[in-house]
Amino acid sequence: MRSSDRIFFIRSIIAFSIAVCLLVTFGVMMWEWVDEKLWFFVSLLILSSIVGYVIVSYTLSSLFKTNRFLDILLKDTLHELNIPLSVINANLQMLQAEEHDEKKFKRLGRIELASKDLYALYKEVDYYIKKEIQEDVREKFYLDELIESVIVKQKEMADGVEINYNVLHVELFSDKHGFAKVISNLVHNALKYNQNHHEICIFQEAENLIIKDSGVGMSEAELFLAFDRYYQADTSKEGYGIGLSLVKAYCDEFKISMRINSQKNVGTEVILDISHLLNKK
Repeated sequence: MRSSDRIFFIRSIIAFSIAVCLLVTFGVMMWEWVDEKLWFFVSLLILSSIVGYVIVSYTLSSLFKTNRFLDILLKDTLHELNIPLSVINANLQMLQAEEHDEKKFKRLGRIELASKDLYALYKEVDYYIKKEIQEDVREKFYLDELIESVIVKQKEMADGVEINYNVLHVELFSDKHGFAKVISNLVHNALKYNQNHHEICIFQEAENLIIKDSGVGMSEAELFLAFDRYYQADTSKEGYGIGLSLVKAYCDEFKISMRINSQKNVGTEVILDISHLLNKK
C-alpha cells in the first residue's frame, strides 16, 4: 500500500470511529428517555450507516480522484507508446538492411532485442488493461502454433536442453495471452529444475496437454504447497514463487482441470485437461 493510500485509509478509520463514538454516546444518553426502544435502535443503526458512508466517501474522495487520474494516465500513455515503438522498429529494419559493418550490425541487434523487450512489456500491460475493462478476452488460436512460439522464447534459457513437442493443429477458444503464460511458466519451471540436461516433452493425449520433465521432482509435502503464492522448494533458484499460483488461477478461471504427478529425483508431469478450450464446431 502506498504511503498516500495509507494516510487516506487511516483518516477514514479515525473519522468513522469518531462518528460511531458520538452516535453511541447519543444513543446511551437518549436510551432511558425513549419509549419505542426497538424503533430507536433501528433508526440509530440506519443513521450510523448513512453518516459512516458519507464520512468515508468524503475522506476517500481524494484517493478515488487520484486513482482515476492514474488510470487514465496509464491508458493514454500506453496508447501513445505504441507509436514510437512502431517508428523505432521500422527505422531499425531499414538500418539493418543497409548496414554491412559487423560491429555496427551487432549494436543494432542489441537495440532490436531491447525494442522487443519493451514491446513485450507493452503487450503485458495492454493485456491486463483489456482484461480489466472487458470481461471476455478470449480469441481463436491454434495449439501447436502457440506451443511453438512459447518454446522459441524459452530456448534462450534452455542451455542446451531439448524441448520436444508433439501436439495437434487444433483450434482453441480462450484467453490466448493467459494460456501462453501458463505454458511458459510450466516450461520455465521444467528448465529451472532440470537435471543432467534431460529433455522436456510437451505432448497431447486426447484432450489432455502434458508437460513432462526428468528434473528434481517434488515430494508430497512440496506438492501440497506448490500452488501457494511465493512458495519455493529451492530458494537458491531465481524467481519469486508466483508462477504456479498464476497457472492455478488461470486454470480455475477457464475450467482447466490440472493434475501434477511428481516424484523426487525422478521428474514431474503436469496434465492439463483442455477440453473446455477446444473450439468444437
